Amino acid sequence: MAVDESIAGVNSSFGLPVTGRSPKSILKRVTAKFIWPFLRHQVDVNLVLVNEIRELQARQDALHTLVDQQLSDSGHVNSSIRRLDAQVDFVEDGLHNIENALHILEAQYTYVSEQRESHLADVLAHVGRRTGELENQIDLGHRQLLARFYDGFGALQRDAAELTRQFAGLSGQLTDLSTKQEGELEELSIELERELQTLTSVAATESRKFATLLARVAEVDFFLTEVKRTYPDLVKPERLVGLPSGFDALSSAFVETFRGSFEDIKERVAVYLPELKSIAELGPVLDIGCGRGELLELLAENEIEAYGIELGEESVEMCRARGLDARVDDALHHLGSLPEHSLGAITAIHVVEHLDIDTLITFIDLCLRTLKPGGLIIFETPNPGNVKIGADLFWTDPTHLHPLPSEFLRFVVTMRGFADTEIIPFKRGVRFAPAQALDAGNHQLVDELADMLFGPEDYAVIARRVI
Repeated sequence: MAVDESIAGVNSSFGLPVTGRSPKSILKRVTAKFIWPFLRHQVDVNLVLVNEIRELQARQDALHTLVDQQLSDSGHVNSSIRRLDAQVDFVEDGLHNIENALHILEAQYTYVSEQRESHLADVLAHVGRRTGELENQIDLGHRQLLARFYDGFGALQRDAAELTRQFAGLSGQLTDLSTKQEGELEELSIELERELQTLTSVAATESRKFATLLARVAEVDFFLTEVKRTYPDLVKPERLVGLPSGFDALSSAFVETFRGSFEDIKERVAVYLPELKSIAELGPVLDIGCGRGELLELLAENEIEAYGIELGEESVEMCRARGLDARVDDALHHLGSLPEHSLGAITAIHVVEHLDIDTLITFIDLCLRTLKPGGLIIFETPNPGNVKIGADLFWTDPTHLHPLPSEFLRFVVTMRGFADTEIIPFKRGVRFAPAQALDAGNHQLVDELADMLFGPEDYAVIARRVI
């Protein structure tokens, strides 16, 4: 049913019909459209009331005419006046009742309008919150896309440089190989065959040891799961920090025996100094698993702000005795307690091989959260691409969980949002170069075997937070 335009004449505050093109008029029309099903009955009642008012007005006009006629008749003036007064009172009462009804309708219309406006405000607030969430999701996707782009572009540049270097080296090797004697090739082949047989035997032995170790790890994992389930308060990070273990008493001697002296390690980590100097203005460097403080001392000598954390109190005391800033804390607990974008770089030298995959991902996410844009991570770990390392020396440390292939670690770091990811191999011993004794047709296979047997013992993944 269409709204009768005469209603606006009855009471101007009722507001129907709504005209005009201003935002307020448009909002009123939209509001009227939503509440029309609730007011339709009332509008019909209003139309009936308006018709009654018109009938009363017509009767009043008739009464006035009758009064004029009766005034001419002096004999009936008094009785006519009394009848007219009664009829006028009746009309006034009717008008008063109609006015009250219209006021009630106005109040109902105002209430419904306020309810509708409140609902529209809630809808607008919800739309605003959802818009903010979508913007955050778009921003995260944009950052990940940029990270993958920068990483892919850097990899293409490095691959092009490596191909150029290999081509130049190959040209030189082909020239040298043409002058070698066939006897040297046979002698080297026999030597390699003996090495492969020995390696096969060692690998079989280590495989059996590894199977035994996996069974033991499964038992320990089950035990820890039960402990966590039964005593959840005992395994919180803040309570686990600094807990003694049976291996702690041997840790200092173990590091000296298998990792090297303080000066040896300090000389090895000096390779990271140019990278850390380049971000010195961003903020402090956090060395996770700082050990005896080799890297911390090197950074202090170069006036780079840094501090370290370590689980063992003995290592922290050794650092403090050298005047270095070291603290007893767990990596995840400490990173989670820091403000966002508060560090310039995070180093973890031989740390990530102690973490399971879920903890590693959480660790990388916390590093990304804590670094400033442009900040660096440096993760050094044993290289399982060297078969002797992956099958033997890696397992001399009983706290190692599993080796991490370099491409896998690069993949995880990149997928969690870092860019410009680079793998840096570190060769400490003399590099074996059998290709010099082979002809051009066979040297590639021997190179690959030599890399497996005598390749880099460690490698580092260096990556940057770009945004």
